[in-house]
Amino acid sequence: MRIPFSQLRFNNDEELVWGIGLGRIIQRRNEHVLNFYIPRGESGIVSRFAILKGIHHIKPPKRLEFFPYLTSGYGFLPSKEDNPFFNGRDSDFKFGTDLKLGIGNNLTVDVTINPDFGQVEVDPSVINLSAYETYYQEKRPFFVEGANIFSFGSGGPTNRWGFNFFEPDFFYSRRIGRYPQSWVDTDGWVDMPEATSILGAAKLSGKLKGDWSIGGITAVTNREFAQVNEDGNKRKVEVEPSTIYNLIRTQKEFQDGHKGLGLIGTYVSRNFKDSSLKDVLSKNAMAIGIDGWTFFGEDREWVIAGWSGWTLVTGSKTQIYDLQKNSSHYFQRPDADHLTLDSTLTQLSGYSSRLIINKEKGHVTFNAALGIISPGFESNDMGLTFGTDRINKHLVLGYRWYDPGKVFRSAAINTAYMSNHNFGGYKINESVFLFGYAQLLNYWSFEGFMGWGPRTLSDTKLRGGPMVISPSGIFLDLGFNSDNRKNVILGFGGNRGKSEKGGQSYSIYTELELKVGNQLNLTAEPMYSFDRSIDQYVTSVDDKNAKVMYGIRYIVAQLDQKTFSTDIRIDYAFTPTLSIQTYFQPFIAVGHYSRFKEFKKPKSYDFLVYGEEGTSISEEENEYLIDPTGGDDGDSFYIDNPDFNYKALVGNVVLRWEFKPGSTLYFVWTRNGSDFHNTGDFQFRRDFSDIFKATTDNIFAIKVTYWLG
Repeated sequence: MRIPFSQLRFNNDEELVWGIGLGRIIQRRNEHVLNFYIPRGESGIVSRFAILKGIHHIKPPKRLEFFPYLTSGYGFLPSKEDNPFFNGRDSDFKFGTDLKLGIGNNLTVDVTINPDFGQVEVDPSVINLSAYETYYQEKRPFFVEGANIFSFGSGGPTNRWGFNFFEPDFFYSRRIGRYPQSWVDTDGWVDMPEATSILGAAKLSGKLKGDWSIGGITAVTNREFAQVNEDGNKRKVEVEPSTIYNLIRTQKEFQDGHKGLGLIGTYVSRNFKDSSLKDVLSKNAMAIGIDGWTFFGEDREWVIAGWSGWTLVTGSKTQIYDLQKNSSHYFQRPDADHLTLDSTLTQLSGYSSRLIINKEKGHVTFNAALGIISPGFESNDMGLTFGTDRINKHLVLGYRWYDPGKVFRSAAINTAYMSNHNFGGYKINESVFLFGYAQLLNYWSFEGFMGWGPRTLSDTKLRGGPMVISPSGIFLDLGFNSDNRKNVILGFGGNRGKSEKGGQSYSIYTELELKVGNQLNLTAEPMYSFDRSIDQYVTSVDDKNAKVMYGIRYIVAQLDQKTFSTDIRIDYAFTPTLSIQTYFQPFIAVGHYSRFKEFKKPKSYDFLVYGEEGTSISEEENEYLIDPTGGDDGDSFYIDNPDFNYKALVGNVVLRWEFKPGSTLYFVWTRNGSDFHNTGDFQFRRDFSDIFKATTDNIFAIKVTYWLG
């Protein structure tokens, strides 16, 4: 293997002294061979590298590379056959460029102008019935490359467990270029942009002398418009303003990485041309964070790490008022005495922090953490915050076996306790866990996770309503994996859960990987799950007579949901420069709602079931008519039938040819088909057959990227 000096970053010194780590994985033996030593039961990699000397009079090269691209696509869109903006067809042509520029010896600037990511694998299908958004992994090359330098709060401990605590992200790159956040209220035809166009983005990354790392991102997205056709009258509606995203990240390491201190800052600014968007999106959003770690003890066997952050969001009174009420905050909870919903605010601020201590060496495992997220913390403009108003703590104790014995090659077992409180002092979650793993001498392995949670209160189940009881429950998760040195690798497992009030769930899955020769790799991951929720949230209806529940009827129901999906990947390398990658996912999700009801009072699990105690419920076409009191007092209301049957087959095929080093030609086929018939009724054979009968959009594209450098 030859590595050109032009591909490395180094200082302009007379003699270069580098740390170097070389490794080889001998797959058939499951053997890792390294030129440096890591004792069993200890951590650290880079700090243990060997020292390479003897490189003299090597000058850092000037680094300047261009990657212009052209792409053209054509889509057959029967799902939009009646839409006058498409008439079942669509085509486009785009061009742009990427630029890589070296600054000094160790810094690199990456610039992208009008980027296109058409060759990136499609996102999988999901059904999300929660109040929170779906998290999608970043796959776009510009944001994936060098992403570790922007990681915040992850240095130090090797174990960073989080039990029922979702640490907020200060930077979630999928925010840049997201689907437009506003909408069009019309009965006419709409041509909605699939994503917000990124006009340009620049990224700075690298290392400086003194073990400093630095990174920064600036991105500008375009104003986006939806085209509307109402009875032949066409107009444009702005659905996303022009936005600037900024991020800076720096970190300093001390004592060969045994101590560290870092800073992060983000700033989002929107330029509103359409004043109506001011009530939908924030004007400015800022986040600042500090993180660090330090190892201590005679042999540095302990490490303590932590981070703290603060956010500030500004906007119109309407936007900040709605922000206080969204699923990350729920300031409107009527029994939350520690919160105040304020309609006069034009800004919202908050803080969050987490402290972790971990034992890094030895057979005994110890890990403890304390985390807090204040009610007003909000990083969703450029980061990700699922929930706030939390004080979380956990403790983990365990034992690890490193040396092979008569049965196991290695093993570990741990027990843990966690609890969550809100800032009002109420206990929201509490659980105890037992989990571990083991690898047998034949390289088969298994892992397990089980736990029990007692009855607590939930301040989010009614999505802004008062607290109600969250029943106790138990759960078990087991997984097995075969010898990963073989050409056929099998994994299988499942989980089971049950609550004291009748809720239950289970799932089974299989993972199969086939290595056929040196060129073909196939994987399939089928999964089936069943989930019964006794108190699935449906909607809420204002009723001044529901005084016990603060003037609102919170309607829930029993939901029986069945889901089947299979992720299929086929990768084939014709030559080192010509390959094809295929991903497809058949997906079926069916949900049936029954036993519609409402909570009788806060902090309870007592229900008024519609159709009982003098109440009535009747189905009319695709709606339910509910009378919660009986008689003719005029308090009847309608709700939509929430049953669903969603079937889809999504995927893409990418043929990649690197016709010269750094220059690539892509042929891409993307398929997206879905069907919604037979709501609430699951029949696997019929539903699976409907996947292939569904209305399907097919898009074909060609993209060429040429390297100049």
